[in-house]
Order: sequence, then C-alpha cells, then structure tokens
Amino acid sequence: MNNTAIQTIVAKSLPALSGESLTYNAAKNVYLTLGYTSAAGNMYYKAIRFSEKLAVFYHIGQGYARTFLNGITLFCWDGTKAKIIGQKFWGGYDWRDFSEYFAKEQSILMLRDFLTSQAKLQGACVSDQDVMAYSRTLIEETQRKQLA
Repeated sequence: MNNTAIQTIVAKSLPALSGESLTYNAAKNVYLTLGYTSAAGNMYYKAIRFSEKLAVFYHIGQGYARTFLNGITLFCWDGTKAKIIGQKFWGGYDWRDFSEYFAKEQSILMLRDFLTSQAKLQGACVSDQDVMAYSRTLIEETQRKQLA
C-alpha cells in the first residue's frame, strides 16, 4: 500500500482529521498534521499512530528550545468511525517534555483504565496484570511500521 492510500484510509477513518493534510515521517514512524504557529512562535500539531483497533493522537507543541506533549487522545473503531475512549491533557504549568517512553506509557495506562471500566460494566473478572499486558500489546501495535 502506498502513502497516499494510507493517508486516504486514515482521513476517512478518523473524523477528527477531516480536511487536514497528513504527512508520514518514516524516521519517527508517525503521521503528522500540518499544525499551526501561535503568536508566541510555538508550533502545535498532532502526531498520529494507529493500528486496526486503535488510533493514538499525541498533541505536540514545538517551542524554540524543546518539544512538549500537551495531551493524548485515544480512539477505537466502532465499525464506522473513530470513538474517543480516553483523553488526557497537560498544559499551563503542568506541561511535559515530549518523550516517546512517557507518551507510550501514558497511552498504555489510558487504555488499561478504559478496558478495566469496560470489564466492570460487563461484569467480567479480569486480572489487573492481564489488562495491563493486553493494553501494552495493543499500544505497541500502533507503533509498528506502517510503511516500508
């Protein structure tokens, strides 16, 4: 599958991207939105990773001296469109320097919380270890190379 085909699939599958242009950064294995520049000169954009089951949007800010993580939005597919299943934001005085490790771990914890709540709603008994391990596996699937 070529880059254009994947961009089309992502644009149709993720309604939050409607009308936004995407580029694929092979070195970072991530899709990037165009973003915008604030009056203070900081650039803001989304970095996106996805798998068959999930999409993870990292809300990123690029300042003059550092890159920071403003938030994470976690989506699942409901069969026809993307549905938000988790969201966490940092901002103001609570911003975070961007780190792949931190972003991944926060995504895993968000998915764990969602799956734990779903298990409770369904009356299922699943160990915390199993939920955590499966959450890690699903997030790691979003980090696999999408293009050769």
